[in-house]
Amino acid sequence: MNLRNKKLLTTIRVLFGVLMIFSGASGLASVNQSMEGMPAPMIEATKVLVDTGLFHMIKITELVAGLMLVAGFLPALAAIFIAPIAVGIVVFNLNVAPMYAISGLVVCALNAYLGYAYWESYKSLFKRD
Repeated sequence: MNLRNKKLLTTIRVLFGVLMIFSGASGLASVNQSMEGMPAPMIEATKVLVDTGLFHMIKITELVAGLMLVAGFLPALAAIFIAPIAVGIVVFNLNVAPMYAISGLVVCALNAYLGYAYWESYKSLFKRD
C-alpha cells in the first residue's frame, strides 16, 4: 500500500484538520465554562494554562492549522504548527490525566503521518551545508 497515495493523504489531512478545528473551537468556546467531569489535576493544570494565556494560544493555533489543513493551504506548514502541540498533548495527558492518553497518541500518529507524507517539504531543514 502506498502511504503517500493522494486520496489517502487528502482524507487524513481533512479529517485531522476537522479534528483540530473542533478541538480549537470547542476549547475557545468553553474556556470560561464549568470544568465538571474533568479529573482534579487536569482542572488545576488547565486553569494555569488559561491564566497564563497559553491555553488561548494553543487553541487558536489548533484552529488556524486545522483550517489550513482542511483548505489544503500550506498543509506541510500546518503540520509543523501542530507538531509541538501534539507532543504537548501526549506529555500533558500522560502526566496529568493518563486516561486521556489515547487521544494524544491519535493526534501524534496523524501528525506523524502528515510529516511522513510531506517529508519532501521538510528535507532541506535537515541538511547540513
